[in-house]
Amino acid sequence: MKKIVKKQNRLSREILANPFPNETLRERLVNSKVIDYKDNCILEDFGNGYMRISPKDEKKLLRL
Repeated sequence: MKKIVKKQNRLSREILANPFPNETLRERLVNSKVIDYKDNCILEDFGNGYMRISPKDEKKLLRL
């Protein structure tokens, strides 16, 4: 009879808390191609405590 061994692939608490341990936040933002809002945004105040932040140029992406 063949013995069947089943491995239990449980994730540690540290991996569950941070699934990207080897990448910085900036690297993740560059990889996801986010818009760079630094000196590239227009603030529109609605007057009721809310504001809309929109980019001037949507093609200006964040780079390393």
